[in-house]
Amino acid sequence: MATEKTIHQYLKEAGFEPVENKAIIVKYAPSDTLSEKLASFFSTEYYVLQMCKSELVLIPVRAMSTTLKKDIALQLSYSSIHSVEVKAEKTNYAIAIMTDTDTIHLLSQKKELSEFRSSGTLATGQSFLNIGAMGTMLTKPLNWHRENIDDTLQMLQSL
Repeated sequence: MATEKTIHQYLKEAGFEPVENKAIIVKYAPSDTLSEKLASFFSTEYYVLQMCKSELVLIPVRAMSTTLKKDIALQLSYSSIHSVEVKAEKTNYAIAIMTDTDTIHLLSQKKELSEFRSSGTLATGQSFLNIGAMGTMLTKPLNWHRENIDDTLQMLQSL
């Protein structure tokens, strides 16, 4: 599973400065045609959208193995972004990023449904809680997409 630590490590090695707790799982939004919507529904092509110090980066995730592909799918400097719109649409957030030359349309799952849909499994890891006088370690599933989505969408809209 792609952990935030893994994402940050990869991006730092690639020369980026990732912002803590500002990563979410996204996929490209289909156009309005029925065939594209159907193809998108069954698509397992997901990306980590990571906000960095000076740019926004999309990194592909291998859905079948839930590992990070060592590749940068998209890099946008903040200075090239004119505006970002976020709208709630059924079970997703529709994100429109307007740049100097284009508009990029993405979808991201709402946090309430994150564990129940396939892309939610891409953002799970383990966190450890120290419980009790005996110092017993218990594991608790951690979904960083769920934890990050509100603040990340707010930061995106403020660009």
